Amino acid sequence: MIGLIYLIGFLVIAFIVYLLVEVVFGGAPKGALAEAHTMAGGNRGSRLQQALNPLGVPVQKYMPPAFLRAMSADLYWAQMAKKWLDWNAIQLVALRLVAGVGGFVLGMFMTQELVVSFVLAYGGWAYPSMSANSAARKMRRLFVSQLPEFIQLISAQMAAGISMEESISRVSKSPGIVAGWMREVIRQSQGRDLVEQIQREAQESLLPELIGMSIQLAFIKRGTAQKELMGQLAMSIAADYIGGAERRAEKLGSEMIIPMILFYFVPFLVVLLTVLMYPVMTNIFGA
Repeated sequence: MIGLIYLIGFLVIAFIVYLLVEVVFGGAPKGALAEAHTMAGGNRGSRLQQALNPLGVPVQKYMPPAFLRAMSADLYWAQMAKKWLDWNAIQLVALRLVAGVGGFVLGMFMTQELVVSFVLAYGGWAYPSMSANSAARKMRRLFVSQLPEFIQLISAQMAAGISMEESISRVSKSPGIVAGWMREVIRQSQGRDLVEQIQREAQESLLPELIGMSIQLAFIKRGTAQKELMGQLAMSIAADYIGGAERRAEKLGSEMIIPMILFYFVPFLVVLLTVLMYPVMTNIFGA
């Protein structure tokens, strides 16, 4: 009975954390993408974000830069999915720390059990990151899937004699995640070089495909045979995407073996043995 009470309490707390993260903190319908991609965050934001600002200095001082960089990249893509708008990496890490400490204190107050308290602390620490990472992972996959077609359209425009910057500007008016991302890049590059702005945004995103594309665009811009080079880039990106999809499909086949054994073969074997052995065991021990 005590275990059931602990389980119900844990599920209730997890549900409350989910509502707070997904509904209250994760879906604020405001914020500019250019500001959301920065690490500083400024004075804008909700009351919760303002309350977390005092933790910004110790978080930035003691957290590893690579950790904050990866968190910033997750937020970069999560905000494209309209999640965690106006948040930056430092604020999100501060929220994770507060949620973790709060989970531990709440667990000790409710159960006086260290194991339950540590489980709640880990849930409070991990869930905001899991929420941002999940949205970011979906957006990355969608972006990478649309990138080959976007580059091919630019290559077709350049083959018709249009400059690279104008081709990018025209193709960015089409629907799609990549086109929307490029429109935002063009908006931010007012008065600056477009390719350099693409490189900066690619570095912020930490997406290998996007970083490679931005480097190739810089080489193409400085080259002479831009049409041919852009055509080669389009074919290269398409080939890389197809190769990556094939590798994921092969990996998925091997990864599905263990779940199939655990969730299909083992229960089937247990049911089969139960049906076969029940009459035998009844005859042996039933007398």
